[in-house]
Amino acid sequence: MLHFVRKGPTAMRIRIRHFLLGVTAIVTVACTSAAPVEPSPASLDRYVIPGDRAFPTGLAYHPATGHYFVGSAADGALYRGHVDRPEVELWSPNGADGRALTSGMTLDPAGRLFVNGASSNTIRIYDSGSAALLAELRGLEGGFVNEVSIADDGSAYVTDSFLPVIYRITESDGRWHLEPWLNVADTVIDWVPGQHNLNGILAVGRHLLSVQSNTGKLWRIDRVTRAVIEVQSAPLPSADALISNDGRRVFVTQGNLYAASDQEPRVAVLAMNEDLTSARVVDSLIPPGGFRHPSQAALTDMGRILVVNSQYNRFVSGQAPELPFTISSLPVGD
Repeated sequence: MLHFVRKGPTAMRIRIRHFLLGVTAIVTVACTSAAPVEPSPASLDRYVIPGDRAFPTGLAYHPATGHYFVGSAADGALYRGHVDRPEVELWSPNGADGRALTSGMTLDPAGRLFVNGASSNTIRIYDSGSAALLAELRGLEGGFVNEVSIADDGSAYVTDSFLPVIYRITESDGRWHLEPWLNVADTVIDWVPGQHNLNGILAVGRHLLSVQSNTGKLWRIDRVTRAVIEVQSAPLPSADALISNDGRRVFVTQGNLYAASDQEPRVAVLAMNEDLTSARVVDSLIPPGGFRHPSQAALTDMGRILVVNSQYNRFVSGQAPELPFTISSLPVGD
Protein backbone atom coordinates (compact mmCIF):
# COMPACT_ATOMS: atom_id res chain seq x y z
CA MET A 1 0.00 0.00 0.00
CA LEU A 2 1.21 3.51 -0.83
CA HIS A 3 1.18 6.23 1.87
CA PHE A 4 1.41 9.91 0.97
CA VAL A 5 2.30 12.68 3.44
CA ARG A 6 1.27 15.55 1.24
CA LYS A 7 -2.28 16.10 0.09
CA GLY A 8 -3.47 17.96 -2.93
CA PRO A 9 -2.71 17.95 -6.70
CA THR A 10 0.82 16.53 -6.43
CA ALA A 11 -0.31 13.49 -4.49
CA MET A 12 -3.16 13.01 -6.93
CA ARG A 13 -0.75 13.03 -9.88
CA ILE A 14 1.39 10.38 -8.15
CA ARG A 15 -1.64 8.15 -7.62
CA ILE A 16 -2.68 8.51 -11.26
CA ARG A 17 0.85 7.75 -12.48
CA HIS A 18 1.06 4.54 -10.41
CA PHE A 19 -2.38 3.50 -11.59
CA LEU A 20 -1.42 3.95 -15.27
CA LEU A 21 1.85 2.02 -14.80
CA GLY A 22 -0.12 -0.86 -13.30
CA VAL A 23 -2.55 -0.92 -16.22
CA THR A 24 0.36 -0.86 -18.71
CA ALA A 25 2.02 -3.81 -16.97
CA ILE A 26 -1.20 -5.84 -17.04
CA VAL A 27 -1.75 -5.10 -20.74
CA THR A 28 1.89 -5.98 -21.53
CA VAL A 29 1.65 -9.35 -19.73
CA ALA A 30 -1.66 -10.13 -21.46
CA CYS A 31 -0.23 -9.35 -24.91
CA THR A 32 2.90 -11.37 -24.23
CA SER A 33 0.87 -14.37 -23.10
CA ALA A 34 -1.35 -14.25 -26.18
CA ALA A 35 1.52 -14.07 -28.70
CA PRO A 36 1.97 -17.36 -30.62
CA VAL A 37 5.18 -19.26 -30.00
CA GLU A 38 6.87 -20.50 -33.16
CA PRO A 39 8.30 -24.02 -32.84
CA SER A 40 12.06 -24.26 -33.07
CA PRO A 41 13.71 -26.90 -35.29
CA ALA A 42 14.92 -28.66 -32.14
CA SER A 43 11.32 -29.03 -30.90
CA LEU A 44 10.00 -30.69 -34.07
CA ASP A 45 10.46 -34.44 -34.09
CA ARG A 46 8.53 -35.07 -37.31
CA TYR A 47 7.12 -33.41 -40.42
CA VAL A 48 3.90 -34.52 -42.11
CA ILE A 49 3.67 -35.02 -45.88
CA PRO A 50 0.15 -34.50 -47.26
CA GLY A 51 -1.83 -37.12 -49.15
CA ASP A 52 -2.63 -40.79 -48.76
CA ARG A 53 -0.47 -42.08 -51.65
CA ALA A 54 2.71 -40.00 -51.39
CA PHE A 55 5.10 -42.82 -50.47
CA PRO A 56 8.03 -40.38 -50.01
CA THR A 57 11.48 -41.61 -50.85
CA GLY A 58 14.28 -39.14 -51.71
CA LEU A 59 15.30 -36.20 -49.53
CA ALA A 60 17.63 -33.23 -50.06
CA TYR A 61 18.39 -30.44 -47.57
CA HIS A 62 19.43 -26.88 -48.48
CA PRO A 63 21.43 -25.37 -45.57
CA ALA A 64 21.40 -21.89 -47.10
CA THR A 65 17.60 -21.63 -46.81
CA GLY A 66 16.58 -24.30 -44.29
CA HIS A 67 14.33 -25.91 -46.90
CA TYR A 68 14.25 -29.61 -47.69
CA PHE A 69 12.80 -31.40 -50.71
CA VAL A 70 11.08 -34.78 -50.82
CA GLY A 71 10.04 -36.88 -53.80
CA SER A 72 7.26 -39.44 -54.23
CA ALA A 73 8.00 -43.02 -55.29
CA ALA A 74 4.35 -43.45 -56.29
CA ASP A 75 3.67 -40.56 -58.66
CA GLY A 76 6.74 -38.32 -58.97
CA ALA A 77 5.39 -35.33 -57.02
CA LEU A 78 7.96 -33.13 -55.30
CA TYR A 79 7.33 -31.57 -51.90
CA ARG A 80 9.12 -28.80 -50.04
CA GLY A 81 9.27 -28.13 -46.32
CA HIS A 82 11.22 -25.97 -43.90
CA VAL A 83 12.89 -27.19 -40.72
CA ASP A 84 11.09 -24.48 -38.69
CA ARG A 85 7.60 -25.55 -39.77
CA PRO A 86 5.79 -28.89 -39.26
CA GLU A 87 3.83 -28.80 -42.52
CA VAL A 88 5.13 -29.79 -45.97
CA GLU A 89 3.81 -28.27 -49.21
CA LEU A 90 3.49 -29.54 -52.76
CA TRP A 91 6.34 -27.94 -54.73
CA SER A 92 5.96 -29.57 -58.15
CA PRO A 93 2.95 -31.78 -58.96
CA ASN A 94 3.05 -35.33 -60.22
CA GLY A 95 3.45 -35.50 -63.98
CA ALA A 96 5.35 -32.20 -64.22
CA ASP A 97 8.20 -32.51 -66.74
CA GLY A 98 7.08 -36.11 -67.31
CA ARG A 99 7.93 -37.24 -63.76
CA ALA A 100 6.01 -40.37 -62.74
CA LEU A 101 8.18 -41.56 -59.84
CA THR A 102 11.31 -40.55 -57.95
CA SER A 103 14.12 -42.17 -55.98
CA GLY A 104 17.30 -40.54 -54.61
CA MET A 105 17.82 -36.77 -54.49
CA THR A 106 20.52 -34.29 -53.56
CA LEU A 107 21.45 -30.61 -53.87
CA ASP A 108 24.78 -29.35 -55.14
CA PRO A 109 26.53 -26.25 -53.68
CA ALA A 110 24.92 -24.09 -56.38
CA GLY A 111 21.45 -25.03 -55.16
CA ARG A 112 20.63 -27.30 -58.08
CA LEU A 113 18.31 -30.16 -57.17
CA PHE A 114 19.08 -33.61 -58.61
CA VAL A 115 16.01 -35.87 -58.79
CA ASN A 116 16.52 -39.49 -59.80
CA GLY A 117 13.68 -41.34 -61.46
CA ALA A 118 14.16 -44.98 -60.38
CA SER A 119 13.01 -47.42 -63.11
CA SER A 120 12.29 -44.56 -65.53
CA ASN A 121 16.11 -44.29 -65.87
CA THR A 122 15.72 -40.51 -65.91
CA ILE A 123 17.64 -37.93 -63.89
CA ARG A 124 16.23 -34.41 -63.79
CA ILE A 125 18.06 -31.36 -62.49
CA TYR A 126 16.13 -28.33 -61.20
CA ASP A 127 16.79 -24.83 -59.98
CA SER A 128 15.70 -25.21 -56.35
CA GLY A 129 14.60 -21.58 -56.20
CA SER A 130 12.43 -21.33 -59.30
CA ALA A 131 11.66 -25.03 -59.93
CA ALA A 132 12.88 -24.54 -63.52
CA LEU A 133 14.03 -27.74 -65.21
CA LEU A 134 17.73 -27.36 -66.12
CA ALA A 135 18.46 -30.78 -67.59
CA GLU A 136 16.96 -34.19 -68.26
CA LEU A 137 19.38 -37.11 -68.60
CA ARG A 138 18.73 -40.80 -69.31
CA GLY A 139 20.52 -43.91 -68.17
CA LEU A 140 20.59 -47.33 -69.76
CA GLU A 141 17.38 -49.23 -70.52
CA GLY A 142 16.32 -51.73 -67.87
CA GLY A 143 18.03 -49.88 -65.04
CA PHE A 144 16.95 -48.25 -61.80
CA VAL A 145 18.78 -44.96 -61.18
CA ASN A 146 18.74 -44.76 -57.42
CA GLU A 147 21.01 -42.58 -55.24
CA VAL A 148 23.28 -39.65 -56.10
CA SER A 149 26.18 -37.82 -54.44
CA ILE A 150 28.17 -34.72 -55.38
CA ALA A 151 31.98 -34.89 -55.35
CA ASP A 152 34.38 -32.05 -54.50
CA ASP A 153 34.91 -31.21 -58.18
CA GLY A 154 31.16 -30.77 -58.75
CA SER A 155 30.62 -34.02 -60.61
CA ALA A 156 27.74 -36.24 -59.50
CA TYR A 157 27.84 -40.03 -59.12
CA VAL A 158 24.69 -42.12 -59.49
CA THR A 159 24.03 -45.76 -58.59
CA ASP A 160 21.93 -48.06 -60.74
CA SER A 161 20.44 -50.75 -58.52
CA PHE A 162 19.32 -53.07 -61.33
CA LEU A 163 22.22 -52.70 -63.78
CA PRO A 164 25.92 -53.12 -62.86
CA VAL A 165 26.91 -49.54 -63.62
CA ILE A 166 27.72 -46.30 -61.80
CA TYR A 167 27.06 -43.12 -63.77
CA ARG A 168 28.90 -39.81 -63.61
CA ILE A 169 27.24 -36.47 -64.39
CA THR A 170 29.29 -33.44 -65.35
CA GLU A 171 28.35 -29.90 -66.39
CA SER A 172 30.16 -27.25 -68.41
CA ASP A 173 28.67 -23.88 -69.37
CA GLY A 174 25.15 -25.13 -68.75
CA ARG A 175 25.59 -28.30 -70.81
CA TRP A 176 25.09 -31.52 -68.86
CA HIS A 177 26.55 -34.91 -69.68
CA LEU A 178 25.77 -38.38 -68.28
CA GLU A 179 28.17 -41.26 -68.85
CA PRO A 180 28.45 -44.86 -67.63
CA TRP A 181 31.53 -44.33 -65.48
CA LEU A 182 32.15 -47.73 -63.86
CA ASN A 183 31.29 -51.20 -65.14
CA VAL A 184 30.52 -52.90 -61.82
CA ALA A 185 30.63 -56.34 -63.48
CA ASP A 186 34.39 -55.89 -63.88
CA THR A 187 34.88 -55.37 -60.13
CA VAL A 188 34.85 -57.56 -57.02
CA ILE A 189 31.25 -56.57 -56.22
CA ASP A 190 28.97 -59.62 -56.15
CA TRP A 191 26.04 -58.58 -58.33
CA VAL A 192 22.67 -60.36 -57.91
CA PRO A 193 20.37 -59.89 -60.94
CA GLY A 194 16.78 -58.90 -60.20
CA GLN A 195 17.49 -57.39 -56.78
CA HIS A 196 18.39 -53.96 -55.43
CA ASN A 197 22.18 -54.03 -55.45
CA LEU A 198 24.19 -50.81 -55.14
CA ASN A 199 22.05 -48.18 -53.49
CA GLY A 200 23.41 -45.41 -51.27
CA ILE A 201 26.49 -43.58 -52.51
CA LEU A 202 28.70 -41.00 -50.83
CA ALA A 203 31.61 -39.01 -52.25
CA VAL A 204 34.45 -38.61 -49.74
CA GLY A 205 37.56 -36.92 -51.16
CA ARG A 206 39.01 -39.07 -53.93
CA HIS A 207 36.78 -42.01 -52.99
CA LEU A 208 33.18 -43.12 -53.21
CA LEU A 209 31.44 -45.27 -50.64
CA SER A 210 28.51 -47.35 -51.84
CA VAL A 211 26.35 -49.82 -49.94
CA GLN A 212 24.69 -52.91 -51.42
CA SER A 213 21.12 -53.33 -50.16
CA ASN A 214 20.68 -57.04 -50.84
CA THR A 215 23.99 -58.22 -49.34
CA GLY A 216 24.60 -55.50 -46.77
CA LYS A 217 28.19 -55.00 -47.98
CA LEU A 218 29.92 -51.63 -48.04
CA TRP A 219 32.35 -50.81 -50.86
CA ARG A 220 35.07 -48.20 -51.37
CA ILE A 221 35.68 -47.01 -54.93
CA ASP A 222 38.70 -44.95 -55.96
CA ARG A 223 37.54 -42.11 -58.23
CA VAL A 224 40.99 -41.89 -59.87
CA THR A 225 41.85 -45.54 -60.50
CA ARG A 226 38.27 -46.93 -60.23
CA ALA A 227 39.61 -49.74 -58.05
CA VAL A 228 37.01 -51.27 -55.72
CA ILE A 229 37.59 -52.90 -52.32
CA GLU A 230 35.19 -54.17 -49.69
CA VAL A 231 35.09 -52.10 -46.51
CA GLN A 232 35.53 -54.27 -43.43
CA SER A 233 32.30 -53.76 -41.55
CA ALA A 234 29.44 -55.57 -39.88
CA PRO A 235 26.77 -56.44 -42.48
CA LEU A 236 24.25 -53.67 -43.20
CA PRO A 237 21.28 -55.58 -44.64
CA SER A 238 18.63 -53.55 -46.44
CA ALA A 239 20.87 -50.47 -46.27
CA ASP A 240 19.68 -47.53 -48.31
CA ALA A 241 21.19 -44.04 -47.98
CA LEU A 242 24.72 -43.05 -46.91
CA ILE A 243 24.91 -39.62 -45.25
CA SER A 244 27.90 -37.73 -43.85
CA ASN A 245 29.30 -34.24 -43.45
CA ASP A 246 32.93 -35.23 -43.00
CA GLY A 247 33.33 -38.81 -44.26
CA ARG A 248 34.39 -40.01 -40.81
CA ARG A 249 30.97 -40.46 -39.21
CA VAL A 250 28.59 -42.02 -41.73
CA PHE A 251 24.86 -42.53 -41.20
CA VAL A 252 23.23 -45.51 -42.93
CA THR A 253 19.45 -45.92 -43.17
CA GLN A 254 18.29 -49.53 -42.86
CA GLY A 255 14.80 -50.81 -43.55
CA ASN A 256 13.89 -54.49 -43.74
CA LEU A 257 13.36 -55.18 -47.44
CA TYR A 258 16.28 -57.66 -47.44
CA ALA A 259 16.76 -57.96 -43.69
CA ALA A 260 15.46 -60.47 -41.18
CA SER A 261 11.83 -59.80 -40.36
CA ASP A 262 12.71 -59.13 -36.73
CA GLN A 263 15.31 -56.47 -37.52
CA GLU A 264 14.13 -53.10 -36.28
CA PRO A 265 14.56 -50.37 -38.91
CA ARG A 266 17.23 -47.91 -37.83
CA VAL A 267 19.90 -45.43 -38.79
CA ALA A 268 23.25 -47.10 -38.14
CA VAL A 269 26.09 -44.75 -37.24
CA LEU A 270 29.47 -45.83 -38.60
CA ALA A 271 32.89 -44.65 -37.47
CA MET A 272 35.19 -44.89 -40.49
CA ASN A 273 38.95 -45.27 -40.27
CA GLU A 274 41.20 -42.75 -42.01
CA ASP A 275 41.51 -44.52 -45.37
CA LEU A 276 37.88 -45.71 -45.43
CA THR A 277 38.85 -49.38 -45.44
CA SER A 278 37.00 -50.34 -42.24
CA ALA A 279 33.97 -49.19 -40.29
CA ARG A 280 32.54 -49.80 -36.83
CA VAL A 281 28.87 -49.47 -35.93
CA VAL A 282 29.01 -47.14 -32.91
CA ASP A 283 25.34 -46.23 -32.50
CA SER A 284 21.79 -46.91 -33.70
CA LEU A 285 19.26 -44.11 -34.04
CA ILE A 286 15.59 -45.04 -33.64
CA PRO A 287 12.84 -42.50 -32.91
CA PRO A 288 10.05 -43.11 -30.39
CA GLY A 289 7.54 -45.32 -32.16
CA GLY A 290 10.19 -46.52 -34.63
CA PHE A 291 10.74 -45.92 -38.34
CA ARG A 292 8.49 -46.98 -41.20
CA HIS A 293 11.08 -48.30 -43.66
CA PRO A 294 13.55 -45.38 -43.63
CA SER A 295 14.94 -44.48 -47.03
CA GLN A 296 16.94 -41.31 -47.62
CA ALA A 297 18.14 -38.89 -44.96
CA ALA A 298 19.90 -35.53 -44.61
CA LEU A 299 21.95 -33.87 -41.89
CA THR A 300 20.87 -30.35 -40.97
CA ASP A 301 23.05 -27.64 -39.50
CA MET A 302 21.12 -27.82 -36.20
CA GLY A 303 22.67 -31.10 -35.09
CA ARG A 304 19.78 -33.20 -36.33
CA ILE A 305 19.13 -35.77 -39.04
CA LEU A 306 15.97 -35.87 -41.15
CA VAL A 307 14.90 -39.39 -42.15
CA VAL A 308 12.15 -40.23 -44.64
CA ASN A 309 9.64 -42.86 -43.51
CA SER A 310 9.11 -44.13 -47.03
CA GLN A 311 7.02 -47.25 -46.36
CA TYR A 312 8.63 -48.49 -49.57
CA ASN A 313 8.22 -52.09 -48.41
CA ARG A 314 4.45 -51.54 -48.35
CA PHE A 315 4.56 -49.77 -51.71
CA VAL A 316 6.30 -52.61 -53.57
CA SER A 317 4.09 -55.26 -51.94
CA GLY A 318 0.85 -53.38 -52.65
CA GLN A 319 -0.08 -52.92 -48.99
CA ALA A 320 -2.01 -49.90 -47.75
CA PRO A 321 0.21 -47.30 -46.05
CA GLU A 322 0.06 -46.25 -42.42
CA LEU A 323 -0.99 -42.61 -42.46
CA PRO A 324 0.19 -39.95 -42.27
CA PHE A 325 3.42 -40.09 -44.22
CA THR A 326 6.17 -38.47 -42.20
CA ILE A 327 9.78 -37.41 -41.98
CA SER A 328 11.43 -38.09 -38.63
CA SER A 329 13.84 -35.58 -37.06
CA LEU A 330 16.39 -36.91 -34.55
CA PRO A 331 19.33 -35.33 -32.71
CA VAL A 332 22.70 -36.77 -33.68
CA GLY A 333 24.92 -35.28 -30.97
CA ASP A 334 28.50 -34.12 -31.47
